[in-house]
Amino acid sequence: MSALGIDVGTTNVKVVLVRTDGTLVRTALRPLRTDRDGDVVTQDPSALWDAVVDAVGEVCAASGGEAASVRAIGVCSQYSSIVPVDADGSPLAPVKMYFDRRGTDACWEVMARHPEAFGTWVERHGVPPVGGGLSLGHLLWFQHHEPEVHRRCASYLEVMDYVAARLTGRRCATQGTMFTAQLCDNRQLGVTTYDPDLVAMSGVDAERLPPLVGPGDTVGELRGDLARRWGLPSGVGVAATMNDTHAGAFATGAWQGATAGLMVGTTAVLVDHLDSPRSDLDHEIVALPGPLGDRWLVWAENGLAGRAVSHVLDDIVYADDPLGSHGTTDGFAALDATVRSVPAGSDGVLFGPWLTGSMSPASSSAMRGAFVNLTLDTGRAHLVRAALEGVALNAGWLLPAVEALCGRPAERIVLGGGAARSAAWSGVFADVLDRPVYPLDDPAHAVARAVALVALWGPDVVADDPDGVVVDTQDACVPDPSNRATYDEAQRSFVALFEALRSVAERTDG
Repeated sequence: MSALGIDVGTTNVKVVLVRTDGTLVRTALRPLRTDRDGDVVTQDPSALWDAVVDAVGEVCAASGGEAASVRAIGVCSQYSSIVPVDADGSPLAPVKMYFDRRGTDACWEVMARHPEAFGTWVERHGVPPVGGGLSLGHLLWFQHHEPEVHRRCASYLEVMDYVAARLTGRRCATQGTMFTAQLCDNRQLGVTTYDPDLVAMSGVDAERLPPLVGPGDTVGELRGDLARRWGLPSGVGVAATMNDTHAGAFATGAWQGATAGLMVGTTAVLVDHLDSPRSDLDHEIVALPGPLGDRWLVWAENGLAGRAVSHVLDDIVYADDPLGSHGTTDGFAALDATVRSVPAGSDGVLFGPWLTGSMSPASSSAMRGAFVNLTLDTGRAHLVRAALEGVALNAGWLLPAVEALCGRPAERIVLGGGAARSAAWSGVFADVLDRPVYPLDDPAHAVARAVALVALWGPDVVADDPDGVVVDTQDACVPDPSNRATYDEAQRSFVALFEALRSVAERTDG
């Protein structure tokens, strides 16, 4: 028996075929394109679906007949990204991505109309309606500024629910996937209705909201035409979807014990679990309703991370522009050797990774990044190591606030995402966080693998993971005591850099 896992990220679609014991049979990847123009950040939902279809087809065709044993499909995706669909599940407009800020004013208008809105949202949902790329702003933007799309829209879906709708023909969502639409009372887990007061105050058209199913439910059976196309048996169930923060918690084992997960992809997210829905809004740390009946998930979105490093590698170090051609097909290829050529602390060079604004533990949409403390001895290798250290220092700034909210230390960090591909970067995280860091053994496919197993076994079984087949890590990177003083000072300087840059950025933005 086996399952398919579909992980739709910001930059790629990843598909895996997994046996019931966790063994990966086949994998496939397809790139996705994001279009940016100021506050407008979108993707083509038809191209996204084509990428899913193509990647699933490749995996099934190359499975050596194991596609016939598939019994379930799991889907996760990045979230706070909305696509309007018609009654057939066909898209009516580009996906509004989580970087898209166009609905922010409409969210602030909700609080202007309703003085009680801020407190009501914080009490019931956990996050006030402040916009900044959250899905509530996307819903209001479509409704107010794209009336023809809104008129034709049957449901506004997050990306994972859009994919599930195309797979099954059923439009639905869960409390967890609709989290950033901010219309559910999250004081209870597994709710399958929207909060009428939040809906009324927001002004969102309730008829365009997808019905909610429970986190352990099945959305429906895979469409027959798709099953025949991919060589899958009839009756394959598509499990209730989840966002990639939920899936990352399964992949890193953050649902139990004293383990925290740190997923470093386009952005960095620090995850842990809670037994009650408490948040720390001063540090932008939120309790996310999870697919388990007794646990919430800490959602601490640290902001741009791997994308900041790839920008330094692709657009500065390996730039191909009128100043010269230094292009490379793989900016990560020489990463470890480059990092190890520079001492810990990068000879004082600091990098602020806030290229599109900062998030947790200090939010500012106006914030921008920088390299500082450059000297005549600074070379490109310093910039590369400083970029890795800057992302790690941002996580190091966040970790104490997450531990305080959870009421326990994170005794071990399981590292996922692209950062786990680099032994040197994993070591930097261990030194900065002063914790043993366990890189996932196959970080590229860990999230898709986890979501496939959740679909096959159910979320409760995978969360407890008695057989250890979900969380499969490399040996620990242990902190180097000789670097402790260097990184303690770098952490203090990093926070001071943030405060100094924020004052400049907010003056410039204003």
